[in-house]
Amino acid sequence: MATIYEALHQDPQTYEFVEELHQTDAKEFWHRAIAVLHQFSMQRPLKGLLLTHHPYIFAKAAFRETELQTWVFTTSKSSLFPTGTLPIGDTQVVTIPKSDLLSQEWICVLITETFSALVVSSAKNHSCVWSLHPLAIQAAIAVLLPRIRRTEQQALLQTKLQQFPLALPPYQVMARFGAILMAQSSIHQELPIPEIQEVDIIKAITHEVRTPLTTIRMLVRSLKRRKDISTEVKMRLDRVDAECTEQIERFNLIFEAAQLDSYPIMLEATQIGEILSDGFMRWQEHAERRQISLEMILPTEIPAISSNALLLSQILNGLVDRLVRSFPPDSHIQLILTSAGEYLKLQFQSQVTRQGGGDLPLLKAVGQWLMLQPETGTLSLSLPTTKTLLKALGGKLTVRMHSTSAAYDGEILTIFLPFY
Repeated sequence: MATIYEALHQDPQTYEFVEELHQTDAKEFWHRAIAVLHQFSMQRPLKGLLLTHHPYIFAKAAFRETELQTWVFTTSKSSLFPTGTLPIGDTQVVTIPKSDLLSQEWICVLITETFSALVVSSAKNHSCVWSLHPLAIQAAIAVLLPRIRRTEQQALLQTKLQQFPLALPPYQVMARFGAILMAQSSIHQELPIPEIQEVDIIKAITHEVRTPLTTIRMLVRSLKRRKDISTEVKMRLDRVDAECTEQIERFNLIFEAAQLDSYPIMLEATQIGEILSDGFMRWQEHAERRQISLEMILPTEIPAISSNALLLSQILNGLVDRLVRSFPPDSHIQLILTSAGEYLKLQFQSQVTRQGGGDLPLLKAVGQWLMLQPETGTLSLSLPTTKTLLKALGGKLTVRMHSTSAAYDGEILTIFLPFY
């Protein structure tokens, strides 16, 4: 069966009513579009249907005064969703096979009395499509209907669709959407901090992980101070200490991201040269353990920047860790610090030196916030969330590929930080 993205592209007449964005802009537009629909739902009561891949794409506040029946198309076998966000009685779960390519799409089909909207993000095509036109929305519904195998669910959805016929939205709705979307584009945080249970889960997990690791590290360091331990034992304790520190710092950064909307970040004059010098030796040791070489090129004079030293250090630790874990052995990572107008530019260039490269470690998205490396179980912040953290520091992050076509050769990650 076709995916929604494929269905929208099959018919030229349908695709005429669809707007499409690609690559980084696509992911950013997905979050902006969902934020627009969320804000719109807060301004007026909604009655109708929401067809989606996940029940919590809108914050729970959006459903306090709505009568939306939510249909979740998921590969998960469980239908036990927490009741704090959506009324469980208004939620229908449609299980699809893991082999179904629809599982690679983020879906939001909102059908109400006044208007209908479609937002689909395709991981396979690195694209996001958006439409308010009935023809495009009908094409999406036609893709979802065959996935429903239970007879009672088919009848229920058909009845609901008849209650809310698709129609062109009135001018007032279009104008309101445009106004909210324009306001969204001026928001400094590119990834909205959602009022969803994912934030609470992240805070709970980071607390449960950091607390025992901190205790283990404290006990290890007390053992290292003893004079009756052998050199071999001390080397093993040093390794445990280093592993605990890496994990604690990783979860500290995740916790800071989850706390971003709780308090303002204080900016001050920051010496980034000291942060880089303090971190480089640990980064180099971490890279060498994975047979990756790390090089840093700094200018003779480095002006102060406006930032938060602790948070910036945690962000850089996270980015270096992501790069080191994202490339096969024998890769080379270069850190280059230069000036770029009103900004200090820190660029990470990655290159594979071994011919043929190797297998690229798999990274899998876990919600909006995290990336998981299944081989090692390592969690890290997603790049959109990292961009949000840097935005809060007055900086920005860009990611692009080098012009060469060699496998893995050329991810260029650049951070811009304002001078003080």
